[in-house]
Amino acid sequence: MKVLALIPARNEAGSLPAVLAALRADQPALDILVVDDASGDGTSVIADESGVARLRLCEHLGVGNAIRAGLRYARRRGYDTVVRVDGDGQHPAGEIDALLAPLADGRADAVVGSRFGGHAGYRTPPGLRRAGQRALSAWVSAATGIRISDATSGFWAFGARAIALLADEHPPGYPEPELLLLLARSGIRVAEVPVRMNPRLAGRSSLSAGRLGLACAVTALALVVTPWRQDAKGAERG
Repeated sequence: MKVLALIPARNEAGSLPAVLAALRADQPALDILVVDDASGDGTSVIADESGVARLRLCEHLGVGNAIRAGLRYARRRGYDTVVRVDGDGQHPAGEIDALLAPLADGRADAVVGSRFGGHAGYRTPPGLRRAGQRALSAWVSAATGIRISDATSGFWAFGARAIALLADEHPPGYPEPELLLLLARSGIRVAEVPVRMNPRLAGRSSLSAGRLGLACAVTALALVVTPWRQDAKGAERG
């Protein structure tokens, strides 16, 4: 497989050097692209000095749009596999092989890594935040027919069919729950695998209680809108 490691980054100068070093040490065959979502720190400078490919968005558009830009880059350059690795250090490079395995053997078109599959290394968030994550996972599992334990995970691998769809259709904003719905309802086979994840190296998580509540609201809306959107596209093609 021709694999691209896609790193959407927003003000990740404190952790990006370690992320790039780990990828080069553990996954030397992967090409690397950093998509800088209009950071106000040295994120782009670090990417340029590291010698990896880099795109910079001219304004802050959110992680979903940064991933879409990276997937378009991958499509133009003929990559048949993209691994999303966040710039905060939570996604260990050594776990990428676990994500790629279902793609390599044809079991899936897209694979998501679950923090809650029994692996050590990630501290489960307390209280309402974890309850919200469980509620999201239950909704998404019921809607897609796929057992999902971590609907807010950002650790993904996409095969050629998923890239072809998501380069134009990847959800914007805070995308992960809606992404699962879109993939399943577009006929893209999704698998979840347990992976180890780390605490972030620097900065603070963007998944606040308010943002998790917004994700729940967006997912609830997507449960209604996504089927209609796919049916409308099918009618247009017909």
